Amino acid sequence: MSRVGGSGRCFDRSARYAAQHARACYAQPLAKLVSLLKSALVVGAVLGLVQPAFAIGVISSDQPLFPTSGQGVYAALLDLDGVGSRTAQRDDDDAFSVLASFAQTVAVDSTVPGGKTSGRVSGHVAVASQQDDVIYAELSEFAQRVGAKQSAAREPRVRLAEADNAVDALKDFLQGNSAPPAAAPVAPLATPAKARPVGPVVDAYFIGDKVCATCHAGHAESFSKTLMGRIGKTQPGKFACENCHGAGSQHVKLGGGRGVGGIISFRADDLSRKVQDNNAICLACHEKGDRTYWSGSTHEVRNVACTNCHTIMRTVSQKFALKTVYEPETCFQCHKDRRAQMARSSHMPLREGKMVCSDCHQPHGTANEAMLRTATINDTCYKCHAEKRGPFLFEHTPVRENCLNCHDAHGSINEAMLKVSRPRLCTECHGFGHGPSGGPNSYQIMGRACNNCHTQIHGTNSPSGALLHR
Repeated sequence: MSRVGGSGRCFDRSARYAAQHARACYAQPLAKLVSLLKSALVVGAVLGLVQPAFAIGVISSDQPLFPTSGQGVYAALLDLDGVGSRTAQRDDDDAFSVLASFAQTVAVDSTVPGGKTSGRVSGHVAVASQQDDVIYAELSEFAQRVGAKQSAAREPRVRLAEADNAVDALKDFLQGNSAPPAAAPVAPLATPAKARPVGPVVDAYFIGDKVCATCHAGHAESFSKTLMGRIGKTQPGKFACENCHGAGSQHVKLGGGRGVGGIISFRADDLSRKVQDNNAICLACHEKGDRTYWSGSTHEVRNVACTNCHTIMRTVSQKFALKTVYEPETCFQCHKDRRAQMARSSHMPLREGKMVCSDCHQPHGTANEAMLRTATINDTCYKCHAEKRGPFLFEHTPVRENCLNCHDAHGSINEAMLKVSRPRLCTECHGFGHGPSGGPNSYQIMGRACNNCHTQIHGTNSPSGALLHR
């Protein structure tokens, strides 16, 4: 019985090997034919001859004839759509599962059960074992080749970013475009617009104003006519050149020149010093008074230099050593929107010279909003419009809250610097009640509109003025 059983096992293994060999021989040409047909469907779908949905449905069916039918052109197009990689991986997993199960079957059948056997049976078993070893070696070599092909197939072929459309992608693939895509260029790190190199420390000493005047005679002459220059005549040495510009011995020794020898020029294009360093020289004397809140103010945080608004070496303005004759022009260098508002028909009397920006604002910083000199906006307005302060027996709540609820302080195209014209301004709050009625010629529309009746709009002390009529 053992002889018959051993012969039966050998016969079964031989039969399975022969069947698999025959299947592999017949399957290869059939797989090529199926792959060619599927490639033709793909090309037809790309060119518009076949509906894409029909082509994809036929090609990517759940039960493909052969696992390798997804290779070729179809695999390239599926890689563009993100499907080919998943389909190929699933087919490879199925193939490897079949191969693993077959290898396990061979390994189980190759084991010989213990016990006494005849010499003839042992000879058959030895021959069968040799055949199994040959088959197992061939399977191992085949598995290694398939594994190498699988790792190469999983590499990215054609990417959508490399082609404008599917036809170009197909051409690239047929031409052997299997090179990996070039790495995306790395954007260079952003560099500051103005680099400020730190200059070397210069060992210099004071040489006196007379040496400076030998080259800068024009500056010395114009400076002597300024307020600081006149004070310097009565208090020699208090406003000497080197008190602000630094010791000048090295500057003179090297022959002069802008920024040579560690001299401080206070120019905007001098990148060797920071704005804060130049401002610190001015604050050494001018830190008290109106400059108390300079540190942390809006202008200080935005790197506004003292020399952006002030000029020291010559007299331009009558007060404050400004760069322009008219103070608002100094502010309008940056606040160009305020210049446009001041040009409107209803405006503060800046153009007429009756007031300036610093009447309301403190440009060196305050503890109040918008760098106002007073604690609130209304207090700023009451400095001139004292009759609006009150207190009143009957108050108008928006007026008491904020003057800017109705007015635009820097200028408007409406009368009395109103934000919008009447009666629309009133109807922003008073949208109910009797309201505007009677058509465009109504007394509620013509003239001063609502103020035709409600004359005391800022408040009244009249006992019968609950509606601000009188």
